[in-house]
Amino acid sequence: MSVIPGQEGISPLQRLLQLRRSWLTIDTNPDARAHVRTFRGLLLIHVLFLAALGLSLQISLPALALIGLTLLAAARWPGHRLAILITSSLVFLLLRPFRTADMSAMVGDLASALGTGIPVPPLALQIAGVLLFLGFAQAMIAGQRMSSGLWSRRPVLVQLTGFLALLAVAAFLPPGNYGHAILWAFVAVWASCFWFLAYAAVDLKAKAAAPDSVRALYMRPVWGGDVAPMGKGLSFLKRFEAKDEEALAVTRLKALKLAVWTAILSWTSLAVTTLFHEMLGVPKLGFMILNPEDAAAMPIGLRWLGLFVNYGVDLLIIAAWGHAIVAVARMMGYNIPRNTVNPLASRSIAEFWNRYYYYFKEVLVDFFFYPAFMRWFKTSPRLRIAFATFCAAGFGNFLYHLIFVSHVFADGTPLDELDRFETLAFYVCLLSAGLIMSQIWGRKTSPDDGFWRHQVWPRINVALFFCFLKIFDSVWLEGQLSDRFHFLFGLFGV
Repeated sequence: MSVIPGQEGISPLQRLLQLRRSWLTIDTNPDARAHVRTFRGLLLIHVLFLAALGLSLQISLPALALIGLTLLAAARWPGHRLAILITSSLVFLLLRPFRTADMSAMVGDLASALGTGIPVPPLALQIAGVLLFLGFAQAMIAGQRMSSGLWSRRPVLVQLTGFLALLAVAAFLPPGNYGHAILWAFVAVWASCFWFLAYAAVDLKAKAAAPDSVRALYMRPVWGGDVAPMGKGLSFLKRFEAKDEEALAVTRLKALKLAVWTAILSWTSLAVTTLFHEMLGVPKLGFMILNPEDAAAMPIGLRWLGLFVNYGVDLLIIAAWGHAIVAVARMMGYNIPRNTVNPLASRSIAEFWNRYYYYFKEVLVDFFFYPAFMRWFKTSPRLRIAFATFCAAGFGNFLYHLIFVSHVFADGTPLDELDRFETLAFYVCLLSAGLIMSQIWGRKTSPDDGFWRHQVWPRINVALFFCFLKIFDSVWLEGQLSDRFHFLFGLFGV
């Protein structure tokens, strides 16, 4: 049996650690970078990447097929990366214009409720909504370019005002007619692409901004994501685009590592969920909140365990989901930052918020925090920070989710839906208070404070805050605020 020079006496564990270290530093390995630049290496890394992405369970097979075609086209014609990205984004927008299944179901319900007349399939309404929105986006960007007033200086404010006004009109229109159905299909597409259009508008002043017509078409990147644009706008992507073959090889190797890590996190999340919820019978947080009588019959310790398990699973889910999206962008040649970066390392609430969901945080910071910070209370630093933070994490957060679930007003009874936003309003206020206190009165620890006070207790405090905050997380507007307080008090036997 031959022995590799320098490997004599190395235990299996040490050899495994060496392999792990080699894998984690593969993007700095000159041989690996050189191999990726060859035809065989390029083909191999794409096959491995798509396999890892498929194993991650984060991407559907049709979406994976579109991603594969887009990546192969970008690899074949790297000089036309932007054109390929825009083309695939348009295809993706036509196929899946809505960010949630509820929006798609709403369009189906609108089509079936049209009553007498020529039947309209949901796909026709969907395409009509997309085409109307693309025309509207072109007009918005062109109007911003020609305007010298508020439209040019505050394009996002103009868009937000217009969306809320149209939402109010659409909400009070009687349902059951073609105009109502087409209008709501348009509103749903606009809501799904709202923040992409916002970034397209602010990119007008960026040095690397793409032509107006191109920016107005980039509304649904092939890597998918939430209503918060993963990768922001085209100018942001341009900053992180690989500029040469060497940089592109490094970016693709990083994409492969992230795709493998995505698969590991996804299966870990599935294993944890199966172990605790199915095998051990630990109740899910949502079930305990929405079924107070059942939760009251459970031991208090079991309720606490359900709360903590929810916190851990939530971190695994959002990390795997965000990593899959960023990995595709990197394989395309855009080395954008990760969406979730080790949130458990956070020693403050504000630090956790930066690490947990980066691109959602960036939407709030770009469009609410900075405008408020640059304009108000310049002579009072603490008040300036507090006000800007509330504008972002409070007011902006509420508007973000209002746009996200605006389809709930499509049934013609908008006033009956307002009480569903009570919990969301409390949630954003509680989050804002935590972030404000963390930034203004939070004390930064140092290693001199000792291991427990520096490394352990701050992380425990952050975890507890977000565990309790999750009780009031009401993105889907389920349940009442009283149900959530009932569960919270029940944790302490009240």
